[in-house]
Amino acid sequence: IYPIHRLVKSPIPFDETDFMHQVENYFDVEPLDKGIGKEGIRELLESADEDNIVFSVYFGQDRGYFIKIKDKTNMLPLLTADEPEELQVLDVAQLHTLLLKTILKVDTKDPHSQQYVTYKVDMDEALSRVDSGEFDMVFFMNATRIEQVRNLAEKGIRLPQKATFFYPKLLSGLVINKFES
Repeated sequence: IYPIHRLVKSPIPFDETDFMHQVENYFDVEPLDKGIGKEGIRELLESADEDNIVFSVYFGQDRGYFIKIKDKTNMLPLLTADEPEELQVLDVAQLHTLLLKTILKVDTKDPHSQQYVTYKVDMDEALSRVDSGEFDMVFFMNATRIEQVRNLAEKGIRLPQKATFFYPKLLSGLVINKFES
């Protein structure tokens, strides 16, 4: 499973300082080192404990932050009735609920909001699209772990959009169709 990063264009006038002040209500925040690049960001994300919710946000021109959740239960009051609390273990669910939906007012379940979020696997492309000003920010994610996918699937819980990117892709005919002699 590979991570899928979120490029975001804010639907409301965007102020980086105000946004980060709101983020600090839910997360511990550390500035990224200047010139850290994609390898440095990847190492930071991978160095976090598996039980922690972490990601990095990049605003362009070498400005960004490493973000670590203070308390996973912060998102519980913000979940809608159809969202199970078991989702709190997923980085992507915390991002979608606390940052995109609550702070930026982008609900990824709403088809109208889809114009504000683009999903990319390629970190270089994500960095360059933010640097060019096409997007306000990119959130770099860790991949959803296979155990998390399995545990939630066994409970019948639907994962947030683009929570996983499996590669190589399985050929659907080989997986779905029975072979009979």
